[in-house]
Amino acid sequence: MTQLSSQMFHDAKKYVSENQAKLVSDVEIILSRLTLADHINDYSFVVSPMAKAYEGYLKDFFLNVGLISDHDYDSDRFRVGKTLNPSLRYKRFSVFQRLADYHEKGEELAEILWDAWKYGRNEIFHYFPGNVKNLTRQEAEERVCLLLNAIIKSGEFVEEHKKLKNQEYV
Repeated sequence: MTQLSSQMFHDAKKYVSENQAKLVSDVEIILSRLTLADHINDYSFVVSPMAKAYEGYLKDFFLNVGLISDHDYDSDRFRVGKTLNPSLRYKRFSVFQRLADYHEKGEELAEILWDAWKYGRNEIFHYFPGNVKNLTRQEAEERVCLLLNAIIKSGEFVEEHKKLKNQEYV
């Protein structure tokens, strides 16, 4: 896995909204202030602001690429995890399948986005009996890294898509 770095935080902030960037900065601040001497049972709280920023970012990404409508974007019933889940890819509302159909590298990107969602959000916020998922600091940093990487990869995807679209009209 890629090592978490200040450069990753910086790179990800290029692709997120101002409010999302503040949440990303919160994670950076939390990590800088925690010491190795701290004895915390569960570092999931470190991932929480990053997961929140990621969810907002994904909604923006889906809208900007045209994978969801303005109505879906504004709806409090739209569920990112449900539409991104590859197990539900053949349902009519599947963003995973729409992204796979959208571009030759769309399915690869959809897998990256899903993995970040699953490990960086779902396993953090949901309680599974017999599998509480208390994170060590290293595991929390790995989850943050996974989320940052997904934002960076999808942000680069959008930039490349825009370049190709602009070349078509030249």
